[in-house]
Amino acid sequence: MKAIIVGGGKVGFYLAKTLLEHGYSITIIEQDKEQSQYCANNLDAEVSCGNGATVEALEACGADKADCVIAVMGKDESNLVCCQIAKQRFDVNKTIAKVNNPKNADALKELGVDIVISATENIIQLLEHEVDLSAMKKLLKLDGEEASLMEITIPKNYALEGKPLSELQLPSNCNLACISRSGKTIIPRGGTTLCSGDTVLVVMMNSQEKELRKALKIKD
Repeated sequence: MKAIIVGGGKVGFYLAKTLLEHGYSITIIEQDKEQSQYCANNLDAEVSCGNGATVEALEACGADKADCVIAVMGKDESNLVCCQIAKQRFDVNKTIAKVNNPKNADALKELGVDIVISATENIIQLLEHEVDLSAMKKLLKLDGEEASLMEITIPKNYALEGKPLSELQLPSNCNLACISRSGKTIIPRGGTTLCSGDTVLVVMMNSQEKELRKALKIKD
């Protein structure tokens, strides 16, 4: 998952450090030269020195390929502009803004920012549960961490749409527990089909994740 963090100060730096540990691909945009150099020297991330609230800076950092843009600059108006550009110009799926003045939170939401928060810990939690765009997410570890409850999001233009589950070569130690579709819960049977946009809960052995991805044609 590719995330652009705009603002390389204390919040941006430690947020980037944490997300890198979680396997994210991170690019930082920081306007202050000394701070951007500090980030570059101390993080295994791409760092760009520039104003992240501009089209040029976001474009140079590949915003068109980013899964999310996280604005954590010192001014709420800058964070707002950054998120609006990311959403409107580059069609970024998720925008997150740190709000410095809690009174501005509702205004930022009304003006198009997907998630408005004020603490680094909350940003990380939201990224893990809401912003993580990977098709398969581990929700809960089971049986001494050998098994897991997984959430699978069926992608758009799904290759296997309309094909019964009975015809899919699912791993033996894997059970599709339920399917959420348009607000309704479906208990899957052999004749059940998967559709684009479905959310599927699966109980499985961790060792069979690759097999399940292959069977369901789910990319990393």
